[in-house]
Amino acid sequence: MGEVRPATLDEADLLASIAAAGFYDDPVMSWVFPDASTRLKLLRFAFGGLVRDFLPDRGTVHLLDDACVTFWRQPYFSDDRAERTGDGDAGGGEMPDVPFTADVLERFAILDSTMAAAHPHDPHWYLNVISTLPERQGSGLGARAIRAVLEDCDAEGMPAYLESSNPRNMTLYRRHGFVQTGELPLPDGPSLYPMWRDPVS
Repeated sequence: MGEVRPATLDEADLLASIAAAGFYDDPVMSWVFPDASTRLKLLRFAFGGLVRDFLPDRGTVHLLDDACVTFWRQPYFSDDRAERTGDGDAGGGEMPDVPFTADVLERFAILDSTMAAAHPHDPHWYLNVISTLPERQGSGLGARAIRAVLEDCDAEGMPAYLESSNPRNMTLYRRHGFVQTGELPLPDGPSLYPMWRDPVS
């Protein structure tokens, strides 16, 4: 098996494809994209945009065995993109026309505001995305992938935070020291479950 390694912007298509495949059946993403026939394509577009937002220097993206990805924001991350570029571009080139319908954009806005309102203010590593290809799920890739940063958290004395969008994944997070701190219900939809991890000394 390979090692967890930093991903690059040149791998954007691969990263977006892994993330989209892993989130295809996710309860929250199924709420955002209720049309199953277009969901995978739209997820690839959405995660492609996220890759461009994180890379090359606005986050930490790890890749394992070309089958598992994690997207982290570092402690003290500041979303100063508009100030740096003047036009809101993340540095990954021009964005193509957004293919989302008005109702999908509305659900994205609700999701974003719900997450932002509950996000902790203390410095922490933020696990924004973890995704494994469906055919490789249950093989321990996710655990190996998140340990790479959690070991740094412990060495730095820094906590970590995530929102679980799928209750079945919470066992993995609990095994690694995360504790559920609440529930964030979405209107006529599923819930997100915020989880916090104190560093292990």
